[in-house]
Amino acid sequence: MDSRRLRRRSVLKAAAAAGTALAAPWLWVPRAHAAGEVNVLAFGGYEEPGMLEPFEKETGIKVNLKIHDGSDEEMVALVKTSAPGTFDIMTPTSAYIPQAAQDGILMELNDADYPLQDYFPVIANWGPTIVDGKRYAIVNRFGYYGITYNHKKFSEADASSWALLFDEKVKGRVALFDWYLPNMGCISKYNGNANPYDLDAAAFGKLADTMKTLRPQVGMVGNTSQVQQAMAGGSYDLAIAGEWVQAGMYDSGLPFKAVVPKEGGVTWDQAPCIAKNTTRPENAVKFMQYISGPVFQSKLAVAKTYYSMVPNKQAAEALPADKRELLNLADLDKFDKVFMANLSPRKKPDNDKEWLAAWENFKNS
Repeated sequence: MDSRRLRRRSVLKAAAAAGTALAAPWLWVPRAHAAGEVNVLAFGGYEEPGMLEPFEKETGIKVNLKIHDGSDEEMVALVKTSAPGTFDIMTPTSAYIPQAAQDGILMELNDADYPLQDYFPVIANWGPTIVDGKRYAIVNRFGYYGITYNHKKFSEADASSWALLFDEKVKGRVALFDWYLPNMGCISKYNGNANPYDLDAAAFGKLADTMKTLRPQVGMVGNTSQVQQAMAGGSYDLAIAGEWVQAGMYDSGLPFKAVVPKEGGVTWDQAPCIAKNTTRPENAVKFMQYISGPVFQSKLAVAKTYYSMVPNKQAAEALPADKRELLNLADLDKFDKVFMANLSPRKKPDNDKEWLAAWENFKNS
């Protein structure tokens, strides 16, 4: 590693710790207080103190932020149906990028504008963000779904297989978040499907049967806050979830850890993109550069809304050691080559309506 890169990393760590802006060509093009604004539709975390102020101070661009509390589908539909310039940026899950690109509502991105060389390669080249060889989004936060477990009652070895959820001794002690894609995707991995969302009729039928077997074990299906509160209160010991639930609870002194079982898990992510009908493309690109960089991502990783992993290695290195350990980022080589190798991208299956119907049957049975 050359001395210039070492100096750069030292500056990054200092900037992230101090919450200050960092002028670097891959972060944003520093023009002294350029006039204008950018309209951003984002999921939670961006609104927290210190997240956007460095960008506004450095560029002079005002960020008009709207936090979205609905689904990915609703986010994409809102951008699609709004007048040009209403939203310049949105942050949906990458699973929704291919269809949005095919619908013609996303602007193509130029790789050279962004710090992808500092990303974990697997995330820099994340399949759903690239459609027909063209990039339409860049992941800037992500995580996984595995088993979140009460470590005072279960060991890591206990949680090393999805089989734990089917054990008679945990009957009624499993809580699930009310979203079919990650839950069914993880159980599909348990069934041995390397590509959990690409199933033929027989494999999908087996998945539905396995979900029926799981149902007696599940004492609760609820929204994020309901499940977290119930687990924090001691009502449930296990969940299909990852660091976005576990890390925050563990950091608050609650006895929960998380692991990706040996059969594998699935990912979640957010993939910011630019609306094709933006009236401020230059400002939108600058904002995308900022949220792809280490200053922003190192803060977003430990947002109060929920914790997340970071794709930018510089952001990972800027995190305190305890937070890196908590987010599985202590060994970056192991993370890229081992940890991510056991995960599959969450995506919408071709027979999405059948998956949703199966999930509704599961909940109501």
